[in-house]
Amino acid sequence: MLTTVLDRIDLMPPDERALRAADIVLDLHHLWDFFRSKLLIRQVPRYGGLLEVTDELAWSLYEPVMLAAAPQSRLREPPLTFPSRQPVPFATARGSDFEDMLSHGKQRTLDGRRASKYLPVPLISLPWSSGRHLPSLLAVAHETAHHIEDDFGLTPSLLARLRSVTGMEADRLLLWERWLGEAFADICATVACGPAYVWALADALRTAEEHHAGESADYPPNRLRLLICHAALPSLQEPYSLPPLPGHQEPADTEPDAVVRALLSDGMRELGGKGLRELIGLRRPADIPEEVARLRNALRTRRRDVPGILATATLAFVADPSAYEAAGIGERCMNEVIGLRQKGKRHTVSGGHGGSRDSRAGDALFELLHDRAEASGPRVPPARTAPGSGRYHSA
Repeated sequence: MLTTVLDRIDLMPPDERALRAADIVLDLHHLWDFFRSKLLIRQVPRYGGLLEVTDELAWSLYEPVMLAAAPQSRLREPPLTFPSRQPVPFATARGSDFEDMLSHGKQRTLDGRRASKYLPVPLISLPWSSGRHLPSLLAVAHETAHHIEDDFGLTPSLLARLRSVTGMEADRLLLWERWLGEAFADICATVACGPAYVWALADALRTAEEHHAGESADYPPNRLRLLICHAALPSLQEPYSLPPLPGHQEPADTEPDAVVRALLSDGMRELGGKGLRELIGLRRPADIPEEVARLRNALRTRRRDVPGILATATLAFVADPSAYEAAGIGERCMNEVIGLRQKGKRHTVSGGHGGSRDSRAGDALFELLHDRAEASGPRVPPARTAPGSGRYHSA
């Protein structure tokens, strides 16, 4: 995309190039800096491994859905994960306005401002404080689910199922329609990571309460969020422990079961008729207790799936945090995940369609930066603002 813009600058008439090229290139550098910093940090050993693991977790959910989707939806870059000063994980959708997330808050020119309103790839931000604590990284599964809903156009079908299958009263249905995106993300993360995600979510919710962060109206209440996870859990042959539910039993406690049945009951037309359990369901969930025991005995897991390795590490931490630290389980499981990574490109596009699509995107970007209609408009003064919230937040 960037090369295409530079080629278009070279083709500008000399007089126009002398007048406009500097502004276009500087705006382009500002846009590129947003991505360059997120890519270069992968060259820092302390963070490179961590981000490779989070990228792998996002890809492990995104790829099977992408491959199952309609052919016109299959050419999609997966989410890019990165550390951020925001205190909670958040997802920023493809096509979003990301100007407030730029390093200086705003672009230099009005043309540059228009160009920063179309995020070319989806993003997942993680707090710097996540560090190397693998249990907190399961939030990536939740945020990836937001991108799955957006990129593959699932929202209309999810809403239709919610309205037609749950049988809720109108007032409760309105609430769940507002909560749909967050409920879907919790369902996907639980389907992919099993009981480990329930523990990770409960810990995050408890931490938020300790910091006096009130519940958001865009999310189900904490008790209902955990009940959603309970209803979405894969079937296990043996009982497993789960964190206690907050609050007290209420009539609404039955609603998460209905919501999960509605969203998971059948395959989805947008995904070639396949269902979420089939596409991203946790593999061999019954084997995880044995794998936890292997980790605690300084052995590797025998798993070949990224969500399974991270889920096993999380449950090892839940079982005995001190032993988890002493045995270096987090670091060892990070290395297991990285060891699964295939060499070279993961997804190739036949017929060179990827390059032509990127060139078209570069042409569109050049037109935004080059637009004569506002070329004489006022410059935008530099400003420092908090990063944009993105479309979604995860507590």
